[in-house]
Amino acid sequence: MFSVNLVTKDFTFGQNPNFWIPKTDYAMSNIYKTGQQSVENTSWIPTYDLLEQFFSAAPLSPDKYQYVFTATRLINVSTIRNNLLRQMDKNIERPILIVNFQESMIKQAFKESLSVQGSYYQVFTEDGAVVSSSAAADDSPAASLDWIRYAMSKGSGTEYININGQKMVVNFDRMDVTGWLSAVYIPYDNLLKTVPNMFAYTMYSMVIIIVLSIVLASFISGRITWPLKKLLRGINRIGEGNFNTRIESSGMPEVNVIIHKFNQMNDKIQTLIEENYETHLKEMEAELKALNFQFNPHFLYNTLNIINYLAIENKQALISNMLVELSEMLEYTAQDPGLVHFGEDVNYLKNYVFIMNHRFEGKFTVTYDIDPDLYQYTVPKFFLQPFIENALIHGLEEMETGGEINVAGRMENGLRIFFITDNGKGMPEETIRRVLETGDDHGGFGKSIGITNVNQRIKMQYGRQYGVQIASQRNKGTAVTIVLPLIRPE
Repeated sequence: MFSVNLVTKDFTFGQNPNFWIPKTDYAMSNIYKTGQQSVENTSWIPTYDLLEQFFSAAPLSPDKYQYVFTATRLINVSTIRNNLLRQMDKNIERPILIVNFQESMIKQAFKESLSVQGSYYQVFTEDGAVVSSSAAADDSPAASLDWIRYAMSKGSGTEYININGQKMVVNFDRMDVTGWLSAVYIPYDNLLKTVPNMFAYTMYSMVIIIVLSIVLASFISGRITWPLKKLLRGINRIGEGNFNTRIESSGMPEVNVIIHKFNQMNDKIQTLIEENYETHLKEMEAELKALNFQFNPHFLYNTLNIINYLAIENKQALISNMLVELSEMLEYTAQDPGLVHFGEDVNYLKNYVFIMNHRFEGKFTVTYDIDPDLYQYTVPKFFLQPFIENALIHGLEEMETGGEINVAGRMENGLRIFFITDNGKGMPEETIRRVLETGDDHGGFGKSIGITNVNQRIKMQYGRQYGVQIASQRNKGTAVTIVLPLIRPE
């Protein structure tokens, strides 16, 4: 392997052993343009003269460095954000991987196969272009393009052909990785002189074919391109959804780095799948779970903050510090809420109102007018509390006394309808829209994550036709209507 580079329009990164590979203007070469078009598969470029390709004036040894063949393809880089694999922006340039191999490697591989006088080898592309040839083949005739295409379709074998009137024995094999055809030409008359009889000749031909197959398969594919082939296979498996694919490190250090990062990416993806989708949840169930997780800590932290403020006001530093610690523990151990009996949620609401009444020192009163039949149904956990909290924190914040909140519930027309009204300052239509859709309010009414959460959970649990409606008038109050179906969902 002569060099491995990652190439962009302006820079060339990687090995540069003789300082002749251009650091800039590489994008003007045919090599770079071929790589840009190689999106799905690696493209193999036949042997070419580096001096002619890049107009280099550096003194090179023709036998050692001057002639190379190249493997290239576009590298579609991805990034990981928030444990999710994301494709880079389409406007960001993708680098081109350029791997140059010395042609002398092929000559060395065929060296032992040219023991018969007058024999020579040639390696062709599918179009008949010569990739490599022995020194004797430089001035020797090659097979016709029709025969090359025939040999390509057959794959491998031994044929007798006439080249310029001379009978030749041709052993050929097609390389799986590059698709190129390697052929060894042996003069028929010279071959007969080396064996005592036809049987020995046949055996010798079979040995040549076996040796060529082993050398080409193990040396070229195994030692040079096998790591890249494994990496491409792993990427294809990832594209099919097999995120548990792992690749063993092998080959050049640069390739090992890519393989290592590939395995790390697969491990993170697999961990994410196991944590979130082990039970084969549907998309709707997964989203519902995420919304539920969002709500439970919200109220707990707010309650702890209120108690913490009281502790600070009473100069209870120890209690304040313990509450801060407890808040962090709750954030870590938050549990997933679900459906509960309506009576349990009402009791939770009344406990919350009791705490808040002490916090605001009788600033408000809460009355209840609920149909007793509603207590036999289940409801989403915490589905009333966020609206009481929003009324206290935002709607009644400017009132010193006289705040009124009414919680009502009834059944009609096959529906369960709940009402939460207050006599607070109200909010504009734009604020209502933001509260229901995103939970954000930039108009002075704070964040309403709990309200958004309740609305989305109801729609996910029962259907899009159910949910939360809010009507409000400035300085007159706010009325919240929550509609649920009468029949408990499956």
